[in-house]
Amino acid sequence: MAGLEWDPADVSTTRRDEHYTCARASAEELDALMLVEQAAHHSPWSRAVFEREFTIDFSQVWKVTNDADAIVAFLVFWRVHDELHILNVAVHPGAQRRGLGAWLIEQLARVGEARGMTLITLEVRVSNTPARTLYARTGFDELGVRPRYYADNGEDAVIMTRVLPAA
Repeated sequence: MAGLEWDPADVSTTRRDEHYTCARASAEELDALMLVEQAAHHSPWSRAVFEREFTIDFSQVWKVTNDADAIVAFLVFWRVHDELHILNVAVHPGAQRRGLGAWLIEQLARVGEARGMTLITLEVRVSNTPARTLYARTGFDELGVRPRYYADNGEDAVIMTRVLPAA
């Protein structure tokens, strides 16, 4: 989709308090992304799912790297018309509790707002209280439930949305 070649650098790339940088990830970094995915999630995406995201023109993967240029977090999202849909957010356990997940979401919101997007949506496991708390803290509201959404165990998903201000 034209115009999706966004970069988090469109708004800001480096956190002031620590040395983390946000940038677009490439398919060549898949091994490092998979390490974060496997460490962060009890039911991680497969390599094939990640590979597919790099081939979809409306999908993007953003990464967070530390001073050693190691990937410590990532965000996968789609642009669908004037909405953004978050598919996956992961922070390596060794880098958690530093605000990186919230920072990634705020980067996406700022770029989305600058590009005229109106809404960010996502689904999250009903049982994932830490993620639901993070999303609520970053401006998301719970909209409803998708019954038996997750294939691995049939768990329900909470649908969450964040309205972006008009530019």
